[in-house]
Amino acid sequence: MSINNANAVEWDGQTLTGLVTVDGTLTRVKADRETIHRYAAGFNDAVTWEIERHRELIFEKLIPFLTRTRGCAVY
Repeated sequence: MSINNANAVEWDGQTLTGLVTVDGTLTRVKADRETIHRYAAGFNDAVTWEIERHRELIFEKLIPFLTRTRGCAVY
């Protein structure tokens, strides 16, 4: 799985949303704050402005979790 376009990662204050390729299929995935805190190393207590500012990095850190769950994030 890989990020299709890091600039397409969005944070709406509740969920982080982005596009990844899973088994050759472009898939939109979402992760809520709890998922970010649990699976994005270094962001275990991130506040909204930190998530907004570092959304691409956070999304990259979530890739192992998203890979294990086949693109189905908890939200």
